[in-house]
Amino acid sequence: MAISRSRVGLVWLAAGTSVLLATALAGPAAAATASPASFPHYDHARHSDQIWGGYADTGARFTSVSGSWTVPALNCSSTRNSSVSPWIGIDGWSSDTVEQIGFDQDCENGVAAYYPWVEMYPADSNYFTETMKAGDTVTASVSVSGSSWTLTEKDTTRGWSKTFHESGSDDLSSAEAIVEDLGNGIQPVANFGSITFSDLTANGKPLASAGTPNSTNVERGNTPLTKNSALSGGSFKLSWVHS
Repeated sequence: MAISRSRVGLVWLAAGTSVLLATALAGPAAAATASPASFPHYDHARHSDQIWGGYADTGARFTSVSGSWTVPALNCSSTRNSSVSPWIGIDGWSSDTVEQIGFDQDCENGVAAYYPWVEMYPADSNYFTETMKAGDTVTASVSVSGSSWTLTEKDTTRGWSKTFHESGSDDLSSAEAIVEDLGNGIQPVANFGSITFSDLTANGKPLASAGTPNSTNVERGNTPLTKNSALSGGSFKLSWVHS
């Protein structure tokens, strides 16, 4: 966890306008970023944008979530700078904390790059240095017992695994598999084609039956940037549709 990047929040006004809170950004990507818990992303009546695409289970007390997906090949030919993150986690749908692990997939001056991280929001993201490339298979899990958290990410293609042990007391009110727009409406979202999450479980059950699934897509204004397939057991596909 040698690199830490502060995520930048948005203050959302009742009319749906936003004010960017400027902060210094350090880390592998130059893009300003936002934590999902900076605002309730799902409330269209209050907000004009959503930064989460994917599914969140609610309606239960969630103590574990796990799943796998393949690192997509970014098309950076027309989007020179962009940052979007696939991850799994607990909390954040209706709470102000998120315990999550995943990676950034960035276009940096037209070149694709991938940076794995772990985050106990509102603490900063912590990046680790293992190599990740397009086409790799990633598995990840987040679990809690009492106040002790275990967050693990594995690149089974390259053979590395990282486990983090953290502490904290949180709501445990949702479990998610998400692709998050980190551009704050400033940068386009690079074409990542699609990401298929599979083997998704929450509390040891398939995500579709572990609670009440809530579908969400990345949007800016009235423009959808991603589209979910139906959630079938523990699998769904999230597709890029617009930058």
